[in-house]
Amino acid sequence: MKKFVWCLLLVATQTSAQDSTVFTLEQCQQLARENYPLLKQQTVLDQILQWQNKNSNTAYLPQAELNGQATYQSDVTQIPIKLPNMTIPVLPKDQYRATIDIKQLLYDGGFTREQKALQSLQQKSEQQKVEVELYRLKQQVTQVYFSALLAEEYIAASRQAQADVQQRIEKLTAGVNNGTVLPSNVDLLQAELLKINQQEIAAQSSKGSSIEVLKLLIGQQVVSAIKLVMPGVVIATPADTLNRPELQLYRLQSDVLKQQSALTGSKQLPRISAFVQGGYGRPGLNMLNTDFAAFYTGGVRLNWTLWNWRYQRNEQQVLALQQKNIASQTATFTLNTRVQLAQQAAEIDQLKQILDKDREIITLRVRVKEAAAAQLDNGVITVHDYLSDLNAETQAHINQSTHEIQLAMAHINYQLIQGY
Repeated sequence: MKKFVWCLLLVATQTSAQDSTVFTLEQCQQLARENYPLLKQQTVLDQILQWQNKNSNTAYLPQAELNGQATYQSDVTQIPIKLPNMTIPVLPKDQYRATIDIKQLLYDGGFTREQKALQSLQQKSEQQKVEVELYRLKQQVTQVYFSALLAEEYIAASRQAQADVQQRIEKLTAGVNNGTVLPSNVDLLQAELLKINQQEIAAQSSKGSSIEVLKLLIGQQVVSAIKLVMPGVVIATPADTLNRPELQLYRLQSDVLKQQSALTGSKQLPRISAFVQGGYGRPGLNMLNTDFAAFYTGGVRLNWTLWNWRYQRNEQQVLALQQKNIASQTATFTLNTRVQLAQQAAEIDQLKQILDKDREIITLRVRVKEAAAAQLDNGVITVHDYLSDLNAETQAHINQSTHEIQLAMAHINYQLIQGY
């Protein structure tokens, strides 16, 4: 039956098929990914990480500072003795100093290394957020693609029904001309033909809107018509592992918290640096000289925070609680995903059973409609009876085509839920 419907669709569109641009589901998914503006954010995140690494690397480069100060103090150091024939200078209360300080970090307890590792994990986490959005885009493209395919099946079935009605109209018109058939019977068929045509218009509109959305998503504003290809049969197989990008995001977020914990621990370690200071001011290093003088000092400096009111310990507690929160989110997402898989598997089984019945129903409906057509031609039954059987057959074809597409979509959705 599936081949029959596709043949009908091919015949109905053969005049414009040469002007159509063919797209498969995989092509649409890939084009939508490449066209999605958020994809460019990954390149920006790479550039951000490069600049962050450059800044982190400067921690082990010499740092130079220019400092200056002018002060006035209420008192100065004085020597409380007087010596004969000697004047002991008195320091001025206004003092001036300008210095250049050069520092070189020698050891920072691994802080720079841990900071760079944290920045790298944060960048991966942000990129994974983009992958999560792209995965949702993939699901959206799949939904729109199959919506267009369903609309095409409705169009094909409507055209077949119109062809059947038109055939009956032509035969009954001959009977009207011969005076053996009432004109009202032809009017009923004409009204039904218009009704079926309305259904085709609605299906065309639905397909058109789906195609326009698809064009926007894939960034292909082609002038020619778009022809979609029914995806091949993909058998969804249950798997114990999930490959969803959301789970990978949770793992990266957990790694970020672990790295933040390591960075917090490195803050407790001592830091050693070398320094050189050169300056000019009054007084210089000789406090008894009241003239401006140049000076310099150099050495090694140790910085080690011995007590900070348990800041690091509290920070570690916060990070541990955030880890538990992510673990809870991961477990919840995994549970919900497996529930969706179970529901999707049940839908696949249901559609398979329904399709088996569809084939039997169509066989019977075709027989009934053909018999009704013959009876109508012979004046045994009314137009209403014939239309009832015709509509039942048309609906049976639509149901089968719809269920076939829904089954193909269910298999693909199962894989999407798994993350493949």
